Amino acid sequence: MLRTRLSITMAPHMSDIQKMRKLGGDKIGLLGLFALALLAARLTVAWKSAISFSEPIPLPHTGLSVSMPMGKGWHSEGRWEYTDNTFIVRSVFAPRSGKPTAWAHCQYRLGADTAAPDVQLERKASEVDGEIVKTGQVQAADLTVHWARVERPEILLTTFSGTARLPNERQLDIEVHQIMSDPELSERVFKRILEGLSFKDDGLLEGGAEVTATIKGKGINNYLDNHNQQAAFLIKGSAGQLLGFTMDVLVDSGKDVRLNVRAAGLLYIGGRNAVEQETSFQSSNNLDEFTYRSEVYSGEGRSGSEVVQDAPGTVTVRTSGPRTDAKAYRLGPAALPDVFFDQVFRQMLDSDKQEIIVDAIDATGKITPTFVSRIEAMNDIVAGSDAAYVFNLAYLDGRGFSQQVYLDAQGKIYRSLIQQENTYVLDRTSIEDIVKEFPEHAERILRNSQMLK
Repeated sequence: MLRTRLSITMAPHMSDIQKMRKLGGDKIGLLGLFALALLAARLTVAWKSAISFSEPIPLPHTGLSVSMPMGKGWHSEGRWEYTDNTFIVRSVFAPRSGKPTAWAHCQYRLGADTAAPDVQLERKASEVDGEIVKTGQVQAADLTVHWARVERPEILLTTFSGTARLPNERQLDIEVHQIMSDPELSERVFKRILEGLSFKDDGLLEGGAEVTATIKGKGINNYLDNHNQQAAFLIKGSAGQLLGFTMDVLVDSGKDVRLNVRAAGLLYIGGRNAVEQETSFQSSNNLDEFTYRSEVYSGEGRSGSEVVQDAPGTVTVRTSGPRTDAKAYRLGPAALPDVFFDQVFRQMLDSDKQEIIVDAIDATGKITPTFVSRIEAMNDIVAGSDAAYVFNLAYLDGRGFSQQVYLDAQGKIYRSLIQQENTYVLDRTSIEDIVKEFPEHAERILRNSQMLK
């Protein structure tokens, strides 16, 4: 009886049982919510960590390719763009409308910075008013990449900057910036870019550097017949209509002076959007020093530029007109003023080189890597029967501009086919024929040709 009484006395009331069950259910529910919160947090971190990257983005005729963040909030055009004598590929993180919170870019520089890597990285830090908190170096695609972590706490900015020297005085710079978000995002992206980096030197730039060095070593006067070279061409449309003319004169003064080589050029394209350009050039025989000037007249007014190299390896470009500016650029060993492309063709024939890259410097100071290839001479309609040698020039600045050049048995250009959106044919002619076709420009034409006397 005692045992039964105790059991009856201690048995809980039915309402107490329900309360206990409810309390247990609430605890289980809270644990479930906590687990879901942890899962959501892990998924968020995983979503941020698992950044999607593009397929390799190659830079044509350099052997270089990179992969950039793309998708999951990252936006990229997925291609290299040429601007200010540099190739650049970009990616921006903007998951919602508004300002980006992270961005990354890789730059391929045509002329390497001569400063030590640590000095360059200090400059990068100063550009964002940040402080270097960590540095190091790592091997990626057989390149030595020097890097630095830069922080600016007051705006929650974290930056990773890296720089690598490439053959033939090229340079690759990598930068990743992140602000007011995951503080380790920039490091993860930087590391992934390094992991996806690929570089294999194809020797084309080295070949261009050899040809350029040979031309400079021989001296320009060794390529000129009777100390001068003159070329005049009529410019025609694809249907054969006459559009304008171009002429160039190159002279070795024969005098023992510092700048003994002189050149002048005149270009005219008529029509509704008529353009005239006059150029002048002076240099030493080995091209260690030169001055290249241009005056352009068009419906938009007059503009001018001056490119000066007063020491090997660097040019200063000054512009005038609607915009006045001055900038300095480093030159690689394959850089050569476009005045001397005739000499490039002749030297390629002498050296039996089939393909090279030359950095063409034009009168505006633009430096364009140019893929020069010798192709089979074909007696087609454009080439005519006089084609002994044919060269193709592909300008690698993204404009899709190319030129096919036809040489006769003496190695002189007699025809050129220029292609971009339209096709133009340049036929060799005489100064007299140009004056006959364009008498309104006779004074300028004759003034340029007087350099020969």
